[in-house]
Amino acid sequence: MPIQVRPAGPIPARIMIVGEAPGADEEAAGEPFVGYSGQELNRMLHEAGISRSECFVTNVARERPLGNDIANFIAFKKKDRTSEHSPLRDKWVKAPILVGYDLLKKEINMVQPNVIIALGNTALWALTGLWGITKWRGSMLYSDVPNATKVIPTIHPAAILRQWDQRAIAVQDLRRAAKYRNGEPYPIPEWRFHVRPSFATAKEALDGILSALAAGPHELSFDIETRGGHTACAGISWSATDGICIPLMCVENPDGYWSADEEAFLVYLLYKILTHPNAQVIGQNLLYDSQYTYRHWHFIPRVTQDTMISHHVCFAGLPKRLDYQASMYCEYYRYWKDDSKNWDPKMGEDQLWVYNLEDCVRTAECAHVESANIVSMGLAEVDKFQQSMFYPVLQTMIRGVRIDKAARAKMAGELLEEMTKREQFFLDVLGHPLNPRSSKQMKELFYEDFKLPIIIKRGTGTPTLDDDALDKLAHKEPLVRPLIKRIREYRSLGVFLSTFVNAPLDEDDRMRCSYNICGTETYRLSSSENAFGSGTNLQNIPKGTTAKEPEDLSLPNIRKIFRPDLGYTFFDMDLDRADLQVVVWEADDQELKAMLREGIDIHTENSKLLQCSRQMAKTWVHGTNYGGSPRTMAINCGITIKEAEKMQTRWFQAHPGIQSWQRRTEAQLHTKRYVENKYGYRRFYFDRVDGLLPEALAWIPQSTVAITINKVWHRIYNNLPEVQVLLQVHDSLAGQFPRGYDTQKLLDQSRIVIPYEDPLIIPVGIKTSDVSWGDCT
Repeated sequence: MPIQVRPAGPIPARIMIVGEAPGADEEAAGEPFVGYSGQELNRMLHEAGISRSECFVTNVARERPLGNDIANFIAFKKKDRTSEHSPLRDKWVKAPILVGYDLLKKEINMVQPNVIIALGNTALWALTGLWGITKWRGSMLYSDVPNATKVIPTIHPAAILRQWDQRAIAVQDLRRAAKYRNGEPYPIPEWRFHVRPSFATAKEALDGILSALAAGPHELSFDIETRGGHTACAGISWSATDGICIPLMCVENPDGYWSADEEAFLVYLLYKILTHPNAQVIGQNLLYDSQYTYRHWHFIPRVTQDTMISHHVCFAGLPKRLDYQASMYCEYYRYWKDDSKNWDPKMGEDQLWVYNLEDCVRTAECAHVESANIVSMGLAEVDKFQQSMFYPVLQTMIRGVRIDKAARAKMAGELLEEMTKREQFFLDVLGHPLNPRSSKQMKELFYEDFKLPIIIKRGTGTPTLDDDALDKLAHKEPLVRPLIKRIREYRSLGVFLSTFVNAPLDEDDRMRCSYNICGTETYRLSSSENAFGSGTNLQNIPKGTTAKEPEDLSLPNIRKIFRPDLGYTFFDMDLDRADLQVVVWEADDQELKAMLREGIDIHTENSKLLQCSRQMAKTWVHGTNYGGSPRTMAINCGITIKEAEKMQTRWFQAHPGIQSWQRRTEAQLHTKRYVENKYGYRRFYFDRVDGLLPEALAWIPQSTVAITINKVWHRIYNNLPEVQVLLQVHDSLAGQFPRGYDTQKLLDQSRIVIPYEDPLIIPVGIKTSDVSWGDCT
């Protein structure tokens, strides 16, 4: 298309919008942003309080790249450079970018905008030299282009159309840009940070904090940076602009920043401050920091607010990173989280120490805004309980669980022996070794040697031989079924061995993990290795499998290596049919309630109604309750759509409350864009609500059950100190109590009332063993 040429004279526009390149509609019209992306941009601008008429809109490139792919104009990899590419900033580009960039500079000089909105990576890079729109979006930047001014980047509308859940945060970025259309300066804070302090300065600052605490409650923001499993520095801020970083590790001195006596004294002052009765310690993901303070300094801060938890309470589906929160809540925001990654040890550590304190003040500002939001949204009680889970969860993380190393070694040997048998099978059948974990070897075998049809992975568009692909190949070609069976077994054995049996232990032979209170949008905890690199995800420890046929593989019960401490009994307590009970109470179905209360096998009764097997009834009812369409249920259950429709008709006629609950949830989703459970927890949805009903329906019972098991945990922590919770696995708790303990005490604490009009108490079953978790009966 002809390059768009702008008038030579001044053009009045307070806001300039810079995109990437024209699309098909723009190419036809000769104007930027007139197609679907442009229409969506207009709507987003309107919501942000900006009129398109007050904006000068342009693109970096003035020609449409082949396939609308900017990579046809910019070589992102060295191997992609050609003689047509020339250097510009830190990239190699073709003529349309060079010409467009020159025109862009002229347009900026003509328009002289007060603020420029950069849409997407290419505009961000052209205006600032930065790259990474998901990191830098919302940042209050300045362009390095001559005569340019403030730049606020955000996500390109074309990307919004593909990822609709990004739209809300992009509109907020546009609102930020709108504030500066009249030339107002950025409100850059004047931080007063004590960095590289002398011992006298550090002591004076910490003594001053102690004096303030002696006078009354005081809010402190705390954060540490770590390196090599040790604390590199610790930062405390006591106002929005004031803070001190206490360096510990120092590249300039391998022995540390302080003498041993000085460090010991300053750590003692940190202990007195952070555990002071008047200290209100706030931070971001302090479960991580507290693992360090406990292991190396032997104390736990007096945490009153974790911003990650507060943000999760408000918006469970949004990212929890501190930079994302800061982009939403801080008056002045500029992405800073790469300052630690890009830190050059040769330049000293001042950049890292400033970064540490910026984390502190950013956290404090986020905490204040989140607290106000929580009150205005009516979520104060929700936040109070979620914050109160901090110490029960941390205690379990710190305690860990004893591992029987002898049983572990024996189990590892058995797994290795079974893997060796399958390796020999591969050698005998194929005539050469095969490593099923090698993607290259697997593709060569099945797609080149066997010439089997290539299975493409949905989403990536690349050939795959994952478990689903192997199942498809086994179905298509019976001759390879025995080989595929052994490959699947070999993979399972490898996962059991590496992920579970050989997960690294701590020095005291205990297994620990890091739990994340904000790990899922349903308020179920997630877990991973701990802060020091040992342990694993303890929520997926398998119970093993028993071979149905003599030639089938039996996998061991990994839970049998988890042992109680001496003098203790292991227990496993589980909520009975928890999700189902919540659905029944949501539907207020009197018949199903009665069946559950009487302990009747509800799946057998449903199979009679639906005229199918018990297993199909269980699968079918679960899917239908969560909004599965007749077509979906037909696919899942292997029946015709007509049969599925008849079954759903029978089900909803017998239990109309289920359908009423679904319609009620759908209406709430469309009118309020959130769903809510009986505890008052909410899940906001920023994506298109069409098609979200199954997810929203599932969220209600899943979140209700997750909160219920956490309330049981909370009660045990507060009321039964002799009982130790060692593990939380979705809908169950596992732990230990002194031998001979009265389990009725645990049952009493597990009676959590879910506040329906007809109150629901989900029954709890308890299994015990003096031997191991896996032996509980």
